[in-house]
Amino acid sequence: LYAVVGIPGSGKSTLVKAILKRSSSIGMLPMDGYHLRKSQLSSDQLARRGAIDTFNDQRLKQDLNRLRRDRQGSFPDFDHAVGDPVENAITLTPAHRLVLIEGLYLLMRQWNLESFFDGSIFIDCDLEVAMARVAKRHLQSGLVTSLEEGFQRAQRNDRLNAERILEDGCKSRASLVIRCEA
Repeated sequence: LYAVVGIPGSGKSTLVKAILKRSSSIGMLPMDGYHLRKSQLSSDQLARRGAIDTFNDQRLKQDLNRLRRDRQGSFPDFDHAVGDPVENAITLTPAHRLVLIEGLYLLMRQWNLESFFDGSIFIDCDLEVAMARVAKRHLQSGLVTSLEEGFQRAQRNDRLNAERILEDGCKSRASLVIRCEA
């Protein structure tokens, strides 16, 4: 089990998708499947969806424990069209010799998940480059109607999440740091 961590827009999903194309013996478990459902969030949490307190870290911990023990199972994914997790959307089997767990907060001290991973990769990306990517992603996904609105949303939410990850020192606790280029 390897964690792939970085700030929003750093390229975590892009890296994992590229690795998955190389071998059918590699599986993926995205942290996004552990979002709390919109119906479980307060109005403040809905406004800051993606912040650390809008995820079910205890369920993630239970599932990582089960995956480490059993080497298989069904796990949630996140449906961006619906905006909520989808149960049992991912199936991992013992044939998946490597499982990449991808997400923002996997190395955060308060979550205390490091012992579940055999290693971790931190994607080190310039904050401004990452926020520009996130703003474009917000526009492409239809969350906003203009790039300017995308930048505003990134500043109000994603930048705060990125700063929290950087301040926590996640990069220094990773087994491997990969520097992304613009």
